Order: sequence, then C-alpha cells, then structure tokens
Amino acid sequence: MGRLYNNRFNSFAALLFLAAFLFAACAPNPRAQLISPDMVPEVKGQAFVPPTPTPIPDINNLTEEEIYAGLPADVAALLPGDPAHGEQLATSAGCVGCHRLDDSNTVVAPTWSNVASTSITRVPGESPALYFYQSITEPNAFVVDGYNGGVMPQTYADTLSAQDIVDLMSYLLTQGAQ
Repeated sequence: MGRLYNNRFNSFAALLFLAAFLFAACAPNPRAQLISPDMVPEVKGQAFVPPTPTPIPDINNLTEEEIYAGLPADVAALLPGDPAHGEQLATSAGCVGCHRLDDSNTVVAPTWSNVASTSITRVPGESPALYFYQSITEPNAFVVDGYNGGVMPQTYADTLSAQDIVDLMSYLLTQGAQ
C-alpha cells in the first residue's frame, strides 16, 4: 500500500513539474518590451510618435523675485552677490572637486552643468536661490536622487561668511543660464 501511494505521489509530482515547466516555457520573455512600437496599430496611416520630452525650465524666464524668494532677510540683504568671487570660492572650498561644470563625472555629486535652470524644479516650492542656500548650509535637507547623503561637508554654514554663501549662490545662478 505504501509503495503504491509513493508511486502515485511521484507520478503526480512529476506531472505537476512538467505542467509548470510547460507553463513557464509559454510565458513571454521578461526582458522583452511589453509594448513595442511594432505592436501599436496604425491609425489610418498615422505612425507611432513618441511623446515630446519635457523641456528643462530656463532661469531667464523667472523674475528676480521668483529667483530669490524665501531667502532669510539677512541673506537677501547681501544680494546680488559677486559671481566671480563665488567661482573662486567653488575652487578654494573644494566644491569643483566633486561638482563638475559638465557631465564628465557625476559619480560623487550632481553636475553643475545647467544647474541654474535645473534648480527651478529640484525642490518643489523652493526658489533656485533658496535651494542653493539650503544645499550649502544644510546639505542633507535635500539629496538629489541617485546620490548619498552625508558626502558634502556639513560645515559650510560655519566656515563661510554669509557674503561668501551669497557669492557662491550668485555663481551657481550663472551656471547654464541659457
């Protein structure tokens, strides 16, 4: 009796395994595109057209009030800042060691290529200048997707003067402005 039960059980298990194998063989390729342009039917002679990419905002389309909104009053009083001095600070403080002005190396930190315009949408509801100010004084308040927090020095609020921070912000606001 036990041997007959074992044979039935083994036969059932083998049949179940075979059914699972056949089912898996009929499954679509998980690496293939689920929706390919070839699968989209033509509509009366019209070909498939991919969606238009969303354009990057241009900082030149903002007013000064929109660019500098939300800054602390003591920082806003120091505006507009000196971008040339900000560029020197970016070098002497070591910023350009991790942040590049092109897309050649974005392994450690986000690029500064076109950062003036990308800052517009980086943190919803924040002006570009406020985003830069907070990124310098509280670097972990917002970390760009794909990067680790805690990498940028946390001491710039203490080691840079308010004027230095404004100058650095002014420099960043010139990067990639079209």
